[in-house]
Amino acid sequence: MKTLFTLIALLLFAASANAELTIISTNHRDADSFKRFSEFFTGKHSDGRYSVFRSDETSRDGFYVSLLAKDKSILPKVSEVKVQYVKSGSQDIHSFTLPVIELNKKRILVGFTGGEWESGDSHPVAWKIELLDSSSKPIDSAQSFLWSE
Repeated sequence: MKTLFTLIALLLFAASANAELTIISTNHRDADSFKRFSEFFTGKHSDGRYSVFRSDETSRDGFYVSLLAKDKSILPKVSEVKVQYVKSGSQDIHSFTLPVIELNKKRILVGFTGGEWESGDSHPVAWKIELLDSSSKPIDSAQSFLWSE
């Protein structure tokens, strides 16, 4: 009987485990802010301590949300990053989903990049970012204050 209770407790703990995302910062960044010393010497792109996801992979300029995952062991289960947002002057919810090839860093940077996001004053009014598993179920999420209202 004791073994049964232990097994149930472990299953409940595993089912409730998540990456526990914390919002570190939100800001606009230009392409030069991503250049590392190693890029100057080797010419190879480096994201440093972050796993970076951008709405437009061809552009580094844009609005970024920096997140920190508390439990790194959950991250390999993530197969997509889903971003929902509301633009200034609108109530429509827009979204984009980004595939995850490998997520092995606790620091995650999600960028609204390219086109309209390149302007320094362009940012979403409200946003929500979800880490999804292979069946598109949320593992964890982070959202702006206005998204929750």
